[in-house]
Amino acid sequence: MSNDDRPRATIRLRPAPGPRPGTGARGAAPPAREVPRLPTARAETMLTRSAPRAHVTGRGVLQVNLNRPPGTGADLDLGCMAAFRDGGRAAVQPLGNTFGSLTEWPYLRLDQDDRTGASPDGETVRVDLERRELFRLLLFHVYVYSGAVDFRSLGATATVTAPSGGFRIALGDSPEGATGCAIALATPGAGGLTVTREVRWFTGTPRHSVQEQMDTAYGFGLTWIRARKD
Repeated sequence: MSNDDRPRATIRLRPAPGPRPGTGARGAAPPAREVPRLPTARAETMLTRSAPRAHVTGRGVLQVNLNRPPGTGADLDLGCMAAFRDGGRAAVQPLGNTFGSLTEWPYLRLDQDDRTGASPDGETVRVDLERRELFRLLLFHVYVYSGAVDFRSLGATATVTAPSGGFRIALGDSPEGATGCAIALATPGAGGLTVTREVRWFTGTPRHSVQEQMDTAYGFGLTWIRARKD
């Protein structure tokens, strides 16, 4: 358990009520099936302020991986908020053990909680591209749970991998005190997803965690309650 009482470290997700894909007027969702995992890739194309967008195509899995050098002593939590076309909402993140599922709703999953940075694979959110038409918006984000006052010395990088290619997003320009970052948005379009680099920084306050602030900024409308890791 963290001894840090900052609000960004004490928020757990409680999904707000909303319709699930397949329960509305559009009928039942297709049967669940196994979704293949892509190998972790070192993408060479950078998404930057001047070139922030990429279009990914193909079926399979979209992966967003967070990694940082070992030895920082910081516990960083990768997460994703999702809004569905039928009004449903969901999120995955380590705090609250909200890891999701690829083979059933919400069709996105966080693989693990790497609390020390010791795992060479870091943390990865995977999205089932076979269900991409169900999504309206996906926001990939990261926040400091404990062990660092901000991101400035952590050397964190997000890698986006899809069947059609991959991209890197550096998280090295954090302002002082920023404890959360909206990394990238993904929106469905013709034949695939448009991934847009955000790198928008947030700082928790006594009243509002960074997750709540990101939620408000992007209009997801989820409900958040305080919690700690075991």
